[in-house]
Amino acid sequence: MTQFDKDYKKGKESEINSLPDLQAVFGNNLILDHETFAHFDYHNDKYMVEIKTRDDIVFKEGEFHYTTRKGYKMILDSIYFDAPKMRFGFQHNKWRRKNNEKEKRFFLIWKCNQEYFYWELNWDKVEYFNEEQNRDFGHGYKQTRDVINVKVEYIKPLKSISL
Repeated sequence: MTQFDKDYKKGKESEINSLPDLQAVFGNNLILDHETFAHFDYHNDKYMVEIKTRDDIVFKEGEFHYTTRKGYKMILDSIYFDAPKMRFGFQHNKWRRKNNEKEKRFFLIWKCNQEYFYWELNWDKVEYFNEEQNRDFGHGYKQTRDVINVKVEYIKPLKSISL
């Protein structure tokens, strides 16, 4: 089993286990999307939510501490997610506006050692930056991915959210 397969399995389990916690915040009508390649894991009539489980990140003393698979430690200045999710959110709301439908709010949730943190997607290009990464993403070979790096000062504890 590749590292990607292990991470994918862990992520799917986390999606199921996190649903009650996220329903407490986003509403009991938040449902888990069972589509394998869905851009966002959960949705309802108001919100679309993506969760990224990161057991290698610990939030302590106001900072995100990351430990690599090789054991190196660092303090993060940003946390990333795949850029197609950002593009999907933009296009989704563009389509909704065109069809006179109410826009949805999009959230990225990072579950770091059982603690939830969030960032609400926006397109002001102040809170994040794009980056092309070329590295092994668990497949055993290098590949290039376009990612969005959210600056940590804009990532908040989920318990502080007001909807």
